[in-house]
Amino acid sequence: MVLNDYFCKTCGKIYTDVHNEWCIFCQINDIEQNFANWTSGNEKVDETIQEMQLKIGNITDIIFKWVPYGQFINIKKIGKSTFTTVHSAIWTDGLKYNFEKHEWERKSNKRVTLKCLYDLHGLKEIKSYTIAILRGVPKIYGITQNPDTNDFVMVLQGRIYCEKCGDKYTVLKFKWCKPCQINDLKQNFTNWTSGNEKIDEFIQEMQLKIESSNDRIVEWIPYNQFNDIKKIGNDDITTIYTAVWINGPLEYHGKNKKEQERIPNEKVILKYLYNSQNNINEFLNELKLFLNYRFNFPTLCGVSQNPDTKEYIIVHQDGSYCKDCAGAFTNISDKWCKPCQISVLKKNFANWTSGNEKIDEIIQEGQLKIKTYSDRIIEWISYDKFKNINEIGKDDFAELYSAIWKDGTLYYNSGKVGLIKIPDNKVMLKRFYNSRDITNEFFNEVKSSINKNEICGISQNPTTEDYIIVYKFNNYCQKCGYKYITYGWCKTCYINNLKYNFTTWTSGNKKVDEFIQEMQLNIKSHNDVIFEWIPYNQFNDIKEIHIDDFTTVRSAIWTDGPLCGYNYGYILKRNFYKKVALKCLHNSQNNTIELLNEVKLYSINKNDKSNIRIYGISQDPDTKDYILVFQDSYCEKCGKTYANANAKDLSYKWCNPCHIDNLKQNFTNWTSGNEKIDNFIQTMQ
Repeated sequence: MVLNDYFCKTCGKIYTDVHNEWCIFCQINDIEQNFANWTSGNEKVDETIQEMQLKIGNITDIIFKWVPYGQFINIKKIGKSTFTTVHSAIWTDGLKYNFEKHEWERKSNKRVTLKCLYDLHGLKEIKSYTIAILRGVPKIYGITQNPDTNDFVMVLQGRIYCEKCGDKYTVLKFKWCKPCQINDLKQNFTNWTSGNEKIDEFIQEMQLKIESSNDRIVEWIPYNQFNDIKKIGNDDITTIYTAVWINGPLEYHGKNKKEQERIPNEKVILKYLYNSQNNINEFLNELKLFLNYRFNFPTLCGVSQNPDTKEYIIVHQDGSYCKDCAGAFTNISDKWCKPCQISVLKKNFANWTSGNEKIDEIIQEGQLKIKTYSDRIIEWISYDKFKNINEIGKDDFAELYSAIWKDGTLYYNSGKVGLIKIPDNKVMLKRFYNSRDITNEFFNEVKSSINKNEICGISQNPTTEDYIIVYKFNNYCQKCGYKYITYGWCKTCYINNLKYNFTTWTSGNKKVDEFIQEMQLNIKSHNDVIFEWIPYNQFNDIKEIHIDDFTTVRSAIWTDGPLCGYNYGYILKRNFYKKVALKCLHNSQNNTIELLNEVKLYSINKNDKSNIRIYGISQDPDTKDYILVFQDSYCEKCGKTYANANAKDLSYKWCNPCHIDNLKQNFTNWTSGNEKIDNFIQTMQ
């Protein structure tokens, strides 16, 4: 892509969306020029439509429209309240975004929802909708007017209101209505009973707590619904069985299916509680755990009862209990059982040794510290298990090598429900000098690495007898051998790169150069901004925003853009064509100390929410005034900094002074008829 491809062929400004050659300035200009070609016949409605149209910020955003009522057919009422009436309809001349062509196109006979506004106060509701295409968020296409009632009507996407009760769907994506679901469950209470009032009340309570279309409906399940019952384990108070539930659980199906359906022959777990028929309160306490815990807790399908022993049974979804020990999985989604994992590791202690009791104890202790299925299991690794050993670096205490571990590391595979090895892992070997006597440096590093889950194992050089810590390969820089400060970022190499680059630039002022170099060398995180000297010819599309006795603020496009990241831990990258703010300090060429003091007020830390981020210093070649280069943080209307200027995402920019001014100008457009109430509302605004 050449430079000209970044700029709009119509207005010459940089494209808002370069990939699709879309320019927001030209789009807004087209919208404004089209204002004269339509009218709703009502000034306030026209203003609302225009305001919604000018909110456009993305090529995929909806162009809000005035839609003639004659374009709607098959209009059917689906709901009514004191304040509104909702209809479904077919829009004969509808719109649909084509993601392949990256454009809006006509779609005949599009299903929509028409929501009537009984008065113009309802226009405020229109502004609460977004014109952006967001999953799960109702889309709004425009406004129309019923010619019979003269009521104005919002045109919304189809199927967002329940055709049964007229309320908005609770889960739009699956067309699920919680009030209707709750009502259906209540009406069904008379069709079943466990024979025990307390258990019935618990099941009913669980059913009425449903929050989502994905929630499992807890049921009373007659015992004759189970077949193929097989015991998998027991302890002092429970016995666990697998079984097949003949009818299966209730599940809600969205889109074209609007009712719950059963999934027949579903495999489940049956948890018998000994003597539970004589201790209902204790059984209910066990059940109530499901009211408080959802995440990583066995999914409750229902309650049943053995007709012979009368013992109550908790019915779980299959896959929530370990078939080796009959206990609930520690991590259900990955079918990982910590007690069984620990047991396997303990049994294996007799199958290996380092030849040193202390080393064996360190490794065993590390293995037994596992908390999750993804924790690395440290091992004793025989030195002959490594190949392609290459030195990377050394210091006063150790040498660092890259190597291939032939057997590879142990890790838990949920598909095979057990430990497996992945051969030929690339690893880092850190050999500690004179560690055969287990030095403090070696011992402390092993302990620290185990706690951080960074260590693969321990080995020993057979020639020197020095011990070796085996690390994941991506923990250390391949260039210098130092440990990454954060994942994939080497501070040492990063700073060396910056130092090497000092000779490639100058501001022409020794004090300014030294200050910039000091700022660069003070970098603490890969997220920090690299403060720079930026030649003025790097800026284009410069526009004045604000001027006073001391400063001039301009917006501009920085062609190369700021340094924004790295490859391979240390190679710098740039964010091209970045919009920035230029703050020119008048007469600053004669006052370097004041300039540098001003810079110190700002932050290079991207996570610092208290300050605007600063990218560097430049200089106007004509006036010689120095310029501070900031993130795009100044309102182009009033020149003040945005209220959210220090936010990570500035896609939405909010200017408090302009917002207040707009509210003040609107005071004359409304009144409650009571001066005190008006004054109160204005003060709150």
